[in-house]
Amino acid sequence: MSKRSRFHGLFLFLLSLMAVFPACTSKSPQVAQPAPSTVTTTTEIPVTVKRYENALFALDKNHLRKGLAVMSKDFSFFLGHEWQDTMNMLRVYNFINDPNIKELYSLEQKKYGDITELKTGLTHALNKFLQAYPERKMPTVYTYISGLDVDNPVYFSDTAMAIGLDVFLGSEVLAYPKAGIPKYKTLRFTPDHLLPQCMLAVSDHLVRVDDKQNTLLDQMVMAGKALYFLDITLPDVKDEFKIGYSTAQLQWSHKNDGNIWAFIIEHQLLFSSDPRGTAKLMTDAPFTAGFANESPGRLGAFIGWQIVRAYMDRAKGVTLKQLMEDTDAQKILKVSAYKPENHKN
Repeated sequence: MSKRSRFHGLFLFLLSLMAVFPACTSKSPQVAQPAPSTVTTTTEIPVTVKRYENALFALDKNHLRKGLAVMSKDFSFFLGHEWQDTMNMLRVYNFINDPNIKELYSLEQKKYGDITELKTGLTHALNKFLQAYPERKMPTVYTYISGLDVDNPVYFSDTAMAIGLDVFLGSEVLAYPKAGIPKYKTLRFTPDHLLPQCMLAVSDHLVRVDDKQNTLLDQMVMAGKALYFLDITLPDVKDEFKIGYSTAQLQWSHKNDGNIWAFIIEHQLLFSSDPRGTAKLMTDAPFTAGFANESPGRLGAFIGWQIVRAYMDRAKGVTLKQLMEDTDAQKILKVSAYKPENHKN
């Protein structure tokens, strides 16, 4: 099955899950740039953004089939080719009449009625991606109301990106706690986190994965590559928005990187594939067990990020594509010569 076909009917799939739904200004630290691609261009390709949610909520509910027939030409990414099925039509009708969904749409319109800033940011970021991958094409970008698909706020395929704008309305939005979403997650549901989430979705399709290599080091380096990808495509976005930490959590992580590294080494976790150990450092959580409550979750991703940054600083001539496709995490660690300054010998 092609990547694109997996997303056909995405919207209708989300509708089937409705039963579970309850009633950038500061630059990052200087990082080493990858070697340039052999193909370079100075002309940016503009991003096309299609607003699926606006078309959906503009439908005449009394003539739904006729309206969807027109919409299906521009939004087959969501509707697929079986939208006219009776059950699918009913799901669409129920979706646009659901009071929770209507509330999210109203909030989204207030926050993102004008998406000029989003289009500009995506244009810059996606063009930096295309500079490293000149064989790729500019994807068509869609916005939509996901019904709070918080685990997958952005979908990406080779030709399209779909952004659930209802997951980026602001941490103070009452719809989030009403849906039972924990506060440590909703703190990341802000416009500042939108572009990083978009580009992380792109990176998921670029980082090569070897299923036979699943040690903590492998997982940390993979996560570090994704975050370094944000360094390159979103150079003007703060690091805390890239990794999803608060400013205080990011400062804590830098201050305690030696203690984190010592914990990994002393507990012999670096080359372990035991999920009981790796999950502690790679799973999203309000804090990392074994460390202070001020610590963030996913400390393994933070350390992996620093390893990859150090590697790209020392490994001259490596392109972004070469980095993303290199599955030798041990080599990357060795070349990086990573050792936190405050690591206790």
